[in-house]
Amino acid sequence: MAHLAAKLPPLRSLVAFEATARHASLTEAAQELRISREAASRHIRVLEEHLGIKLFYRRHRGVELTAAGRKFQQIVQDSLQSIASGATLIQGRKGPAGITVSATIAIASFWLTPRLAMFRQKHADLEIHVKISDAPSDMVADGIDIALRYGDGRWKGLRALKLFDVNSFPVCSPAYLKSASPLHRPADLLRHTLINLDGAVHVAEDWNWWLHSVGISVPRSLKTLGFDSYANVMQAALDGHGIALGFSGLATDLLAKGQLVRPLDLELTRGLAVYLVTPRASKPSPPVRSFIRWMTTEAGRVVHGATTRPTIED
Repeated sequence: MAHLAAKLPPLRSLVAFEATARHASLTEAAQELRISREAASRHIRVLEEHLGIKLFYRRHRGVELTAAGRKFQQIVQDSLQSIASGATLIQGRKGPAGITVSATIAIASFWLTPRLAMFRQKHADLEIHVKISDAPSDMVADGIDIALRYGDGRWKGLRALKLFDVNSFPVCSPAYLKSASPLHRPADLLRHTLINLDGAVHVAEDWNWWLHSVGISVPRSLKTLGFDSYANVMQAALDGHGIALGFSGLATDLLAKGQLVRPLDLELTRGLAVYLVTPRASKPSPPVRSFIRWMTTEAGRVVHGATTRPTIED
C-alpha cells in the first residue's frame, strides 16, 4: 500500500474520464463537471500520459473510446461508484430513504401516478420524487434512480427492462359514442373531431400516421383538436370532445372503468414499448430494487393479468 499513491492516476482525471466516456463528448462532460472543455481535455491528457495508453479517438463531433478505453471505462465506473456508495454508507443516511423516478407526461399521468398509493402503503418510510418530462434526462447527472421511457429499449449507458408493449387505437367517451355519427370502419373517423397529440416528437405516432397506416387518405378538411400534452388529449376525450388515440397500458385503466371505450376494434403498433431503465454506472439500492420489483409486478398484472414478474439485470 505504500506505493499506492504513486500508482494511482489523479482522481480528477478519473472523474473527467468517466464523464467523457459516458457522454462521448468532452463538451458535455465539461458541462456536467462545471469546468471548461479545455480543462476536461487536459485531465484526459494527464490520465493518458499516466497510463501510457490512448483512451479516446478524437472525432469531429465528439470522442470515441479505444479498445483499452472501453475496458478501463468499466473499471473506473465500478470503482468510483463503490467509493461513492461507501461514502454514503459511512456518512449515514439523513432522513428517510428516497427514490427519484423520471417519466414522460403520458406514463406518469396514466400509469405511474395512479399506482403510487399502493406502493406507498407498503413502503411508507420511503420518499418518492417524480420528475416529469418528455425530454430524456441525464439520469446520473440529475440524480435519477429509475426512468420510465417509451422507445426501442436501446439507450446508451442504461439498463432497459421492458414493462409492456404499446399498441394504439381510437378511444372516446361512452357519451360521445352514443351521440356521434356511426362508426363502423376506419373511414368513418373522418366525420369526427379527432383529438391529436401535437408536436414534432409525436408526429411519428399521431392521427395522420394512424390513418395513413390503415389506408385512409387524410383530407385537408379533417377536423382536429390538438394539444401538446397527452394528459390534455385524454381529458378532452373524457369530456366528450372527440376521438383520441389511446395507447395500451396507458388507457387500460380508463377502459376498464368504462370511462373510455373503443369505437373500432382495430389497433396498430410501431413495435415500441414502455421500458424501465436504470444507469449502468450504478447498482440499484435496496429501495430502488423494491420499487423495480413492484413496477414489474404491476406491469404484468395490468397488461397480462399475471402475477409473475420479469427480472432486471444486476
